[in-house]
Amino acid sequence: MPDSKHQFILGLDFGQKRIGLAVGQTLTRIANPLVTIKNDGAFWQQLNQQIEEWNINQIVIGLPLTMSGEEQEITRQVKNFSTKIKHKTLLPVHFIDERLTSFTAERQFKDSRQANLSKAKDKKKIDAIAAQIILQSWFDQLA
Repeated sequence: MPDSKHQFILGLDFGQKRIGLAVGQTLTRIANPLVTIKNDGAFWQQLNQQIEEWNINQIVIGLPLTMSGEEQEITRQVKNFSTKIKHKTLLPVHFIDERLTSFTAERQFKDSRQANLSKAKDKKKIDAIAAQIILQSWFDQLA
């Protein structure tokens, strides 16, 4: 991080249909799932609302690599997306390897769903949990 002052960080889990968001702060270094936004024409307005509401200072985006660490088509899409984010928000953007985050998020969601005896599978929650895992991984690497 550029400095040690208290900052709010936004984590993103990019998907072609939905983008999961999580928020965390540098003071506690704890990430929490926030929302999932449809990846459509209204995305940028909704993203800006979250950035303003949370006074976001930096953005962390999960970089999807193959299990062997190679780039793939979705990796290039995420890099293009990050260029747009930098241009539209003027915020620093960081990448973190997101291998297995969606799998972990689905597993956490299923475990919590079983504990709550809920039967409906909610992809929106899974995307926000994946964003939380991405952001928490970034915080953990700072330690």
